[in-house]
Amino acid sequence: MDVSRTIKIFAAQENISVAELVRRFAKYSGKEYSTQSFSNRLRNGTVHYNEVEQIAKMLGYKIKFEKNEDK
Repeated sequence: MDVSRTIKIFAAQENISVAELVRRFAKYSGKEYSTQSFSNRLRNGTVHYNEVEQIAKMLGYKIKFEKNEDK
């Protein structure tokens, strides 16, 4: 699953739109983001890892890496 879809799923689980997510994220991060430009970055897969991490934290999630024991 790509990061864009994951972010949209988590936003939906929190009952907020992508536009609202962007507004909250801008306030949370202290940076300016327009809904259109951030949506474009989600679609193009150009969102930075630290932004994804901050969005997850803002929504009450954390990113966790686990070793794949199958390899």
